[in-house]
Amino acid sequence: MKVNFLTAALQIGTKGERVAARIRAAALEQFSRQGFERTTMGEIAREAGVSQAALHYHFQDKAQLWRSAMLDLAAHIAEEERAITAARDARAIDQLRMAMRLFVEISWRHPALGRIVALEGMAGGERLAWLVENLLGDRNRRLAHLAARAIAEGDLKPFPPEQIVVTLQAAAAGLINLQPLMRANFGVLAYSAAGRAAHLDMILAAVFDGFVNRKTEETRP
Repeated sequence: MKVNFLTAALQIGTKGERVAARIRAAALEQFSRQGFERTTMGEIAREAGVSQAALHYHFQDKAQLWRSAMLDLAAHIAEEERAITAARDARAIDQLRMAMRLFVEISWRHPALGRIVALEGMAGGERLAWLVENLLGDRNRRLAHLAARAIAEGDLKPFPPEQIVVTLQAAAAGLINLQPLMRANFGVLAYSAAGRAAHLDMILAAVFDGFVNRKTEETRP
């Protein structure tokens, strides 16, 4: 059943809800780094600084905690939704470019989002189906629709719109997800403001613009 985010979201005010929020944040970090199967409730309790009794008081089992932690990502996706809605009168390619810029920025602020999408996107199954129904599906279909419009308007090269969207997202999140590899292989990280800015420019200039139909841009008045 599709989750209503308005009723699912809780106001963090009481001590109990602050504890629950801390548990969700710890769970999101563990699930995004280790995956659902390898993460244990004990590890989450230790990460959150609570007893397992307290954890089970708030969350019945690991599956419920996983879903609750994923719902915390909804606000970050909604940030992108609001920006695109505000720019709905812009050309489709400009809306898509804005979405990619926001996706990179949000992914740096909340790296668990890209890691979760990568892990569950590769694994498939019930959790991915839940993410598509409750978190990712509408957004990705909207972006694919924008890509299709941009192709029809001659602004993007005629690749399959769905592949354009997934390729852009994978490229954008890839560097963020692979920071441990960057450190192990090259001894550098891209977390600095300059590193993030370079990554954003690279995604927009080298990846996104690679899909742009330059002939149309050159002849557009």
